[in-house]
Amino acid sequence: MKKNNIFWIGYSDLMTSMFFIMLVLFVVAIGYLLVKNQENSELIGELTVREQGLIQETERLQKLLNLEEQFKPLINDSSFYYLPDCKKFIVKDLMGIEIFDPNQVKIKREYIQRTITVGKKIDRFLGDLSRTNKGFSYLLVIEGNMANDYRHSKHPDRPDFYIRSYSRALAVYNLWRSEGINFRKYDVEVMICGSGLNGLCRDPVEENNKRFSIQIIPKVSK
Repeated sequence: MKKNNIFWIGYSDLMTSMFFIMLVLFVVAIGYLLVKNQENSELIGELTVREQGLIQETERLQKLLNLEEQFKPLINDSSFYYLPDCKKFIVKDLMGIEIFDPNQVKIKREYIQRTITVGKKIDRFLGDLSRTNKGFSYLLVIEGNMANDYRHSKHPDRPDFYIRSYSRALAVYNLWRSEGINFRKYDVEVMICGSGLNGLCRDPVEENNKRFSIQIIPKVSK
């Protein structure tokens, strides 16, 4: 009987130990699953946020693609020449013409009305864009360009050419403003600049670089 009692006591201790081990393993497993569940919830939440961000970005890109189509009226307008590589518009009737007095920033009298007409067309175009595309703002770049003298070529980085081309672009903008043309009413930021004898998409016929160009850059609000 004593041996039998010892057996049952040992057996009872073994079962108790195994029960304790199983209980510990159960608690550890539950804890592990809870941690994993928390991690999975955080991962799902992060993926959801990323998915929403991708959807919003796709919507913004789609708006920009649609906006490209809406630039066609200006591209097809007979007053402008479009440079697709730079996405710039050149005033066709004024390209290659010295519309300013020599070495001055004053527009010649005979070209004032043409310049005003172009400004009004840009104004109407920006107005149409503003009404059609809510949530957009725009950057309008007015850039002055100059032609180099092919007989006595000047250094393209001369500071006075940058200043003069900028001043001429500013003169064009000031003329438009004096005629009541206010692009900023369409949530448009206006930037005046001058590239002198430099700049992208220069015409191979140097005389045609006597011009000013405009660039309209759309921005989508988040």
